[in-house]
Amino acid sequence: MASDTDEPPRTSRRNLVFGALALGAVAGGWQLWVHRPRDFNFRPIEGLPGWRLLEFDGVSATSAGVAGAAFLGLGDGSEAVAPMPASRLCATLFDPKEGKVPVAAFSDFFCPYCRVQIPRLAELAKKVDPSIAINWHELPLLGPTSEIAARSAVAADLQGGYPEFQARLFASPFRPTAQYLAEVASAAGLRPGQILLDMDGQVVASRLRRSRAAARTLGIYGTPALVVGRTLVMGKISESDLDRLIALEAEAGPVTC
Repeated sequence: MASDTDEPPRTSRRNLVFGALALGAVAGGWQLWVHRPRDFNFRPIEGLPGWRLLEFDGVSATSAGVAGAAFLGLGDGSEAVAPMPASRLCATLFDPKEGKVPVAAFSDFFCPYCRVQIPRLAELAKKVDPSIAINWHELPLLGPTSEIAARSAVAADLQGGYPEFQARLFASPFRPTAQYLAEVASAAGLRPGQILLDMDGQVVASRLRRSRAAARTLGIYGTPALVVGRTLVMGKISESDLDRLIALEAEAGPVTC
C-alpha cells in the first residue's frame, strides 16, 4: 500500500523535470537571441564619399585612440603618419580580383580579438573557390612587441611566405625575439637570416607606413578592422554577419581602383 509520504517525491521529480525543461527552453531561446541575424546599421565615413562604416563590439586599441602610437613611426624617430589622399585609398587597401569581393584586413598579433577573427578569415580565403580576395595590413597598436611582430610578418611576405608565417604567429602566445622569429621562419620554409635583415629595411617600413596612412584616412582606431568592398567593419564580426556583408558587397558590384 502506498503511503501519503510517497507522493511528494513523485511531485518533486516531476517539478525537477519541468524545471529542467524550462531552463533548457530559456537557454535555447537565449542562444537564438544572441546569435540572431542583426540589422546592419551603416553610416557614411566623413570625407570619403561612397565609403561606409559598420561597428561591432570587440576592438583592441591604445588609450590614445586614433591620434596615438598606431600612427607614429616604428620607434625610429620618424614623423607621425598623415592620412593619405582619398584617391589613393582603394589602391592601397586592395589588389582587386575579378569576381572576388576585395577585403583589407588590419590586425595586431597581440590583439586578442584578432587571434579569433584573423585565422578564421584566413581559412575562408583558402577555400577552393573563395568569394573574397584578401590583402593583409599590419597595424601594430599595442606596443613595441606588436611592432616587431608586424615587421617580421611583412618581411615574411617579401619571401612569399606570409600565410604560413602569420598562422604560426597566431597559433600560440610568443615573445618576438630574434631567435623565436628565426625558428618560425625556418619552420615556415623561409630564410630566417633574410627576414631578420629585411625587418629593419626600407621596404618593410614603407609597407607599414602605407597601411598606417590608410588606417588614418579611414579613421581606424583599433583592431581587428576589415574593409569589405566599400564597408569598414570595426570590431569582431561573426561568421554569419561577415557572410551576409560579403554577399551585400558582391551584389553592389565590383570595386575598381
